[in-house]
Amino acid sequence: MCCELARQDGLDYVWIDTCCADANSSAAHTERTISAYTWYQQAQVCYTYLDDVDGSEDPREGHSTFRQSRWFSRAWTLQELLAPKHVFFFAKDWTMIGTKAGLASVISKVTGIHKDALEYPERVPCFSIATRMSWAKGRTTSKVEDRVYALMGLFGVNLPILYGEGETRTFLKLQNEIIKTTDDQSIFAWCSAAGAPASSEFHASGLLADNSTYFADCGDVQRIPYDRWSEYCTKHFRSKTISYPQLSVDPSCRGLQATLPVQWRRAGLDALLACTRGPAVWNGSEYVANVNRPDLIRVRLQKSYHGYERRVGEGHLETVGIDDYKKFRLQEIHICVSQPFLGLGVPADRNWVLRKSL
Repeated sequence: MCCELARQDGLDYVWIDTCCADANSSAAHTERTISAYTWYQQAQVCYTYLDDVDGSEDPREGHSTFRQSRWFSRAWTLQELLAPKHVFFFAKDWTMIGTKAGLASVISKVTGIHKDALEYPERVPCFSIATRMSWAKGRTTSKVEDRVYALMGLFGVNLPILYGEGETRTFLKLQNEIIKTTDDQSIFAWCSAAGAPASSEFHASGLLADNSTYFADCGDVQRIPYDRWSEYCTKHFRSKTISYPQLSVDPSCRGLQATLPVQWRRAGLDALLACTRGPAVWNGSEYVANVNRPDLIRVRLQKSYHGYERRVGEGHLETVGIDDYKKFRLQEIHICVSQPFLGLGVPADRNWVLRKSL
């Protein structure tokens, strides 16, 4: 039926992932995993066959089988849904249900994906890292590592396809690759209690999240572009010796060098990230957050024998309003990580530490 539809649409070729890839070939699997997002982007159209959807129903109805389809809970669905420009949905009897564009509002409510990302695939990279991570919440795969590999295309990075390392190690590697390509600090704006019962106990943790579930509550986290962030820090957080914020990979130190607004506390310090919460508006080239009076996202750090480690346990992201800005000043800090993380495998304790630069 898929081939017949392709002929009717004037297409010469069709590719079906369950038929055209050699399931017994690791090389074919690796190629498909790494290249699938690009293939979907370049496709003229994608047909999505949903074998658990009743074609006689209105997919917009609150309890329709379309809204409840298993397809929406798959991790691989993200790239199948976001990458192609045109997606046609078909029910189990091959009745056409609708298109991605026509059902964008319904799909957005079911998945939590921003409606603009569904209607304008070219804008997907314009959303913050935290927002894109939030779209992965509640998704499943047969292999835990595939929950991470299914995200590679959303961030334009590739990883070696390895199984047996577990989701946490694979997800840390993904974040490390993302950090190399962007200055978007929302990658640090996660909540350890997301998707789990809130805890009153605080504990030390790495600066990066263990898995994408920690971003479940980050759908409205907006990054502040560097030029605006620089102006804002100069106005509100400038210190006697430091004028501008900075965040960059520092290979010589095996970690990140950062200049952030910091408030020192007896047991550690608080650092403000270049991101805020709330709606963002598309201005023609990027999504712009309200930077006139933003509530900035705060991460807490506590002292340890390493230096400073992230203090986690809050059931929500913490923010700091403009009335408390006077407590913060720009400070150069070094976010260092043990050598194995950056190329030789991830150590069990993931010793991310944050210490004041000397």
